[in-house]
Formats: sequence, structure tokens, C-alpha cells
Amino acid sequence: MILWRISAYTDLSGTGGLRVSGRWHQAGRPVVYAATSPPGAMLEVLVHLEIDPEDFPTTMRLLRIELPDTVSQAQLPALQPGWSAHPELTRTLGNRFLDDGSALLLPVPSAIMPSTTNYLFNPRHPQAQSAKIQVEDFTPDSRLF
Repeated sequence: MILWRISAYTDLSGTGGLRVSGRWHQAGRPVVYAATSPPGAMLEVLVHLEIDPEDFPTTMRLLRIELPDTVSQAQLPALQPGWSAHPELTRTLGNRFLDDGSALLLPVPSAIMPSTTNYLFNPRHPQAQSAKIQVEDFTPDSRLF
């Protein structure tokens, strides 16, 4: 299994999740958000930025995260229509996954792109050590801005 992430941090410690809440967790829990493709990872970054192309952080890197196909995955309960308008619900579900610790990954739907799956990666899970990371320099095409 290959997952992708665009980040200034080239490890999978989940430190950012300790500092800031996200769609699927509350601050105070280590977590790594990842996408199933580089464009999906870029989309998840772009939705949070309001910058000109020349202001895109030069510290950002593209991370290719390779995991054995056998890593554990939790299953998200069925979500009701309109779920993306209720961040308290998604944060509660993500918090449960992270606190339970029984699986490395939780597949979650993207709130910005229908029919797209992202993953929560629990860095505290023992299988987190099986991840192999390749880091690539990354300069986005200016037409994205």
C-alpha cells in the first residue's frame, strides 16, 4: 500500500496533531493525514492555503509512504448525508480510532473531493514502524494557485 503526504515534516511522528485540531481529530493526539495519490495530497494542502505561487513554503516535501498490504485498518461507521458540515462528529470518530489504538489506519472520506479516500495514520500503533518513507523535493505548478 502506498500513501502520500505533502508536509514540511518528513517523519510520521504526528507532532502536528498534538498542536492543531483537524477534520478527524482534536489537538493533543499525534496523527498523520495521508492521501491515496500525490494530487489528493496536494488538494488537501491547497484547501488550507490562501497564497500566491511564489509564497508556497519551500520547506514542503512530497512523502511517499510505503506500508505492507497487511497493516491493520479500522472501519469507519456509516456516515449520514451532510456529515462534512459537522466537524464535531468527525473529530469524535477520529479521536475514538486514535485512542483505541487497535489499528494503524482509518480510511476516511475526503470532505473536499467526493469519492476520494484519505487515511488517518496512528503513529502510536506498533505497525507504524513498518512504514518506509521516501522524501522528494516538491514544487507545485503555479497554475494551481
